[in-house]
Formats: sequence, C-alpha cells, structure tokens
Amino acid sequence: MPDIASLKLLGLAGVVSYAAARLAAKAGMIGYSRCLLVAVPLSNMPAMPGGFRVIPLTLDQLATHSIDIPPSVQKARFDQGMTCLGAFNRRDELVGVTWVGKGPFQEDIIHVRFAVPPDAAWDTGLWIAPRHRLGRGFAALWAGTADWLRENNRQWSTSWIADYNLPSLLSHKRMGAKTLGHILILRFFRWQYMAQGEPRLVRLSGPPANHNVQPDPQIASVQA
Repeated sequence: MPDIASLKLLGLAGVVSYAAARLAAKAGMIGYSRCLLVAVPLSNMPAMPGGFRVIPLTLDQLATHSIDIPPSVQKARFDQGMTCLGAFNRRDELVGVTWVGKGPFQEDIIHVRFAVPPDAAWDTGLWIAPRHRLGRGFAALWAGTADWLRENNRQWSTSWIADYNLPSLLSHKRMGAKTLGHILILRFFRWQYMAQGEPRLVRLSGPPANHNVQPDPQIASVQA
C-alpha cells in the first residue's frame, strides 16, 4: 500500500485507480486499468553515464542473459519489430533492457494496440536487474533510447503508465513527459471495454497477460 506521501502525490484519481486495480486483480477474471499515455521529448533525455554502453540485442543474444521477462513475451516483442536495447556497465554486466520501435505495437499486459505518429516511437518493457536498481542503469537505457531516436529521425518516445505507478510517473515527469491522454480499460471475463480507441468493446481471444502473446485481430487500437 502506498504511504501517505505517495497518496498525496497520486491524488484522489490515482488512489481510487490503485484500489480498483487491486480489487480487480483479486477478483481474477475481472480487470481494471487506468493508464496515462505519455510522450518524452528527445531533447530532455539524459546523456550516457560514464562507464556504460547501450547496444541492440538479438533474440539469441538476449537468451544468453537471465532477465525477468518470459521468453514468449520477448519473442512477441521482436516479432512486432521492436528493438531490444541492452545496457552494460564497465564490467560488461547486463544492467537492464528496454524495447523501442516505430509501432504499431500490441502490448502484452493489456489488450491494446498502440499506433504512434511519424515523428515518435513506442517504448515498453524497461527492466533493470535488481542489484543495479540504485545505479545509473535507468539513465543509461534512456540515453540509449535517445540514440535510437536520433538514428531513426524520431523526436518523441511514447508509452503508457498505470496512473498509480508513482516511481514511473515521477521519472517521466523529470524528463518533461507530456500527458497525451488517459485510457480506461474494463474487463469482464473475455469481454473488454475501453473508453477510448476503436472498437470500444472487443471479445478477447485469451487472458491479457497469458505470456503466450499472439497478435489479436479483436483488439482495440489507440493513436498516440
């Protein structure tokens, strides 16, 4: 449960969203998500910290490392044209990874396909190894994302954040992220309703986080 300081920062909407998401998770086949659609400008992303390098990794290269992301999810992201960026420290240890691509991209956590404008990219799945979470791995991955954006002539990196995920909200705020909108998703068994996007009501072919992700034709789409 968030502490008092966190509750004040989240505000009433964030607190209600956090409680609703927890109750829905306990209910099992009922789902609730309220997300912010955000865009981080290239101009505000950090420079590469000293002692780090960020390089693209193939699926086979990624398989040689132990990360807390199921192999099926990794493959699904590659299959959708995403680039996996891996951050390494001066000891050549993999500190973390993130995925970035031109989209459209179907998320593996929520049943939504996101499209992005020509001057933007989509980022997802940022992960830092637990023993490195107090270091500069986060900054290194964002610096690597900035390099990827420059190479691909993009000016923004877009993503979604649960509106109660305070650490992510604050980190994006520090980089001058712009809020593009809110996404409210309600799920009841295999039916999903989304207040934004088209179509609003869809019948899902599988659970939202089944870790065996396949492109789903019956899915709502959102334009960033």
